[in-house]
Amino acid sequence: MKTCNAKFKIIILILSLLYGLPCAASTGLGRTVHIDKVFAEGESLAGFYTKESLPECLWGLMYINLATDSGKALFTLVLSAQARGALVSRIDYDKDDNDKCLARGIHIK
Repeated sequence: MKTCNAKFKIIILILSLLYGLPCAASTGLGRTVHIDKVFAEGESLAGFYTKESLPECLWGLMYINLATDSGKALFTLVLSAQARGALVSRIDYDKDDNDKCLARGIHIK
């Protein structure tokens, strides 16, 4: 009976580790922030700073890819949030090897 219990625990451990792997590639900002400064560079890159700082991101910046329709929609949300002084309740982003953060999703309160 003890052998069966040990095997079951090992299987559960392996499954829990495998379940968490897809989530490791992307991150979500777990706090509420305010948009402070917004910028656009060239035709395909924009981003923003927050009043509360983003120490997990290179230079404290959150970048947005304007080359995609979803990136343009995100930038519109950021501009709207900044103009209204609205809270950003969630930011989903990917981080590259240099800690540069690229936003994939933004939730505004």
